[in-house]
Amino acid sequence: MKEGRYHRQWLLDSWDQDKVGSARVFIAGVGALGSVAALNLAMMGVGELILADYDTIEVSNLSRQLLFREDDIGRNKAEVAREFLLEVNPDVSVKAFPSNITEVPKSEYEGCNLIIDGLDTFEARRWLNSLAVDIRKPLIHGGIYGWWGNIQVVVPYVTPCLECHPLTPRRELEQPCTPKGEKRKKNGGENRGEVTPAVATVSCIIGGLQAQEAVKIILGLKPFDSYLFYDGLSGVFTSVKLERNPKCVVCGEEYATESIEFEINPEENIRELKERIKKALGLSDPVNVTYAARIISDDEKVGDAVREGNYLFIYDKTKTKPFKVKIRLS
Repeated sequence: MKEGRYHRQWLLDSWDQDKVGSARVFIAGVGALGSVAALNLAMMGVGELILADYDTIEVSNLSRQLLFREDDIGRNKAEVAREFLLEVNPDVSVKAFPSNITEVPKSEYEGCNLIIDGLDTFEARRWLNSLAVDIRKPLIHGGIYGWWGNIQVVVPYVTPCLECHPLTPRRELEQPCTPKGEKRKKNGGENRGEVTPAVATVSCIIGGLQAQEAVKIILGLKPFDSYLFYDGLSGVFTSVKLERNPKCVVCGEEYATESIEFEINPEENIRELKERIKKALGLSDPVNVTYAARIISDDEKVGDAVREGNYLFIYDKTKTKPFKVKIRLS
């Protein structure tokens, strides 16, 4: 039965079904892109898929998210996707996490061969990119917006990560493409993000390419190493060669040292310090500053809270590890 199911794949000289069957792939987000990638990988017999998505299914999802039907409206996406994929191919193992990707145990990411980004917000993608670089797992990013799509494969410390080059088109390609499901409404409010246009054909193309790059990595083949932009109106793919940014705050050598040194006026408060660090390192939101295991309030003066030569730890919600900042009082 298995030989018949995968016979056409086995005809490829580069194919190794044993490698594919023993692989584990983490799929973050099971929407328009994640559902296409998951379906392709399940059909190819990837051994285990780990799905994470805290959102619930809306009627508008049905026009382009392949794993859902009308009876599934209101249910969690990851759980429904698991049921569907096991019907498609009972050979595979599928684990579902109906939760935010930040709440999934780190061991689940570490135990995978690679991670697929099927997310739809910039903040979540930055967090996932930071995690992938931290644990040195390939990340296959994809984004869609109307007739446009993009894909980029991140091989930590080999290719640029998503933080190296915040390309202009990416901002539009990373907006939420669907109304909020019930769980999102509870967590963030219905109008937290702009609803953007999306079409099934583009999500199938980009999600399919993500699955293709995933199986190439599993087979030991060279993945795509540039930023690929797709224009569905003209039918043109544009490849942009990227270089790693040595000043990237996630994978750059400049911030790979033990700490970053900042000269600080002892009269400035922690809120002002946060803003300076945020601008200097390109951070999204340094939500907490800790010193000697104590969270320092925004109104405290730096000179009252810390001593010269000691370290502050800056926690940014888009990063998986804090920045270690050495204090030099001016």
